[in-house]
Amino acid sequence: MQKWEIVSSHKLDGVVTSIEFNEIGIAISNNKNIHFMDFEGDQKWTIKLPFKPYKIKTNQNLFGVLMGNGFVVIDSTTGEQLHEGRSTQGGFSEIIDRPGGGWVLSDRHEQLHLFNQQGYGIKRLFAGKIRKLLGWIDRENLIIHDGDGCLRCVRLKVNSTQRQIEENIWSWVSELKNGEVLVQSLDGNIWKGKPNSSGWDSIEIIDDNCFEPFKAIWTEDGWWILNMENKISNTKSKQEFSDFGDIIASNSNNLFSIADRNGLIRIIGSEKIIESKNEKVEFEYEKMKYSLNSENRQKIFKMAKNAELKNDFEKANELFKSIGIEK
Repeated sequence: MQKWEIVSSHKLDGVVTSIEFNEIGIAISNNKNIHFMDFEGDQKWTIKLPFKPYKIKTNQNLFGVLMGNGFVVIDSTTGEQLHEGRSTQGGFSEIIDRPGGGWVLSDRHEQLHLFNQQGYGIKRLFAGKIRKLLGWIDRENLIIHDGDGCLRCVRLKVNSTQRQIEENIWSWVSELKNGEVLVQSLDGNIWKGKPNSSGWDSIEIIDDNCFEPFKAIWTEDGWWILNMENKISNTKSKQEFSDFGDIIASNSNNLFSIADRNGLIRIIGSEKIIESKNEKVEFEYEKMKYSLNSENRQKIFKMAKNAELKNDFEKANELFKSIGIEK
């Protein structure tokens, strides 16, 4: 297993409420602002919204943002809001991107709202109480964690139909990533499984330590679980990071980020990312050193030419030889 390390750290004024990766950078919300930076930590744009954003979700080059009672869509390349946004009484509780484009949002009145990619409404469906929108079996079949603690599959095509996957009650469930989901049973054990629209393709226990999970992210090294004590650990390698914060997100590949309540954000990368960064730093150092050497060589060359003009050929030859020029 590779070792993950901190790539960079950044400080924002105010509490961080959400972090989301896309293919070109990282969106971070704090106060009424959304900041977008590239993976090097250089800020590309900042926008201010009328209400505090509390959830961000990416879909291709767009961000879906929940704030106040509303939902807006933002172009990640420019930071521009596509339209005035949409709202509902009591606000939205969850947002998930839809495969192939579009968004699905749950409100606080047991309804699902379907939007197209640009954020224009398509339809509303009654879905009952929803704790969390987990992920997709395909574009029409959405897995949710319902109000009773069970996993349910909601079919969105035409008229919504629903199927309870099983009767087990789970106290906590992760998002569905790479076809997998983590769940915690009422006895505290953590399970990993591959759900389908009517049950499980496979499910196995992976941890019986009975700790309290808060959130989980997926990377190329598998699952990392953040617990209630702000400790995040990899389920395979057992590598840990402690007291970094409780706002966490990943690019589902080689980077993840954690923010604390004071606005300190740490970006953590895989071993390959760290090696690439070190190579870049070394290259920049060598380039700077070469540049300094070139400047020094130019100064010595000028001193040698001045010595020649003064007919001090012995000193001129010594200076020329010091920079590799034979006269």
